[in-house]
Amino acid sequence: MALLTPDRVFQDICYGLRIEGQDALRAHAQRMKKHNLDLRVDVTTCDATSLTGVAEWRLCHIYAGNFDGVDCTGIPIAICGLSIYHFAAGRIARAADYWDYFELIRALKVVPRELRQFPAD
Repeated sequence: MALLTPDRVFQDICYGLRIEGQDALRAHAQRMKKHNLDLRVDVTTCDATSLTGVAEWRLCHIYAGNFDGVDCTGIPIAICGLSIYHFAAGRIARAADYWDYFELIRALKVVPRELRQFPAD
């Protein structure tokens, strides 16, 4: 948390999440830890200026819990993504994660609820 500004903003673009402040980000991190066993993030490429940064990464973990009502505990997940950072006073003020939601769906073999409403012609 020391790398982040007090009024930090984190966005998970794929899930439509916007998390503001230290307490909210800490709660989000605890939820992530609960549902992502053996979580590992490997940064494959990164670059930064004094104002912005970018990191390409691969996140690997074992899923724990339900995904749209289906127990997916024990399924290995590997997702590629990209994070974009905005810096203020030498710390991260905003971070936005972009990743391939379909990698998650393919691994879990669960059609998300919002897609179930469409006929499978």
